[in-house]
Amino acid sequence: MSLTQCPNCRRRCFTDAASCTNCFLTFEPGLLQTYAVAEEKALTAKTNAVFLSLFLMWLGVLLFFQLRG
Repeated sequence: MSLTQCPNCRRRCFTDAASCTNCFLTFEPGLLQTYAVAEEKALTAKTNAVFLSLFLMWLGVLLFFQLRG
């Protein structure tokens, strides 16, 4: 059981909930699970981009000092 945001009010809801406890929006079965998977993929992509950029900066600094002498 994981949490994701309600598409209407952006409050946290369980992925297996039938409706939002805040705005009382009724969800189709599997809708919140789909949102949770998409949210997880987006977070993973952002995290990978941050680590890749840090690695490339580290590599650039290393090459700078290596070529400098």
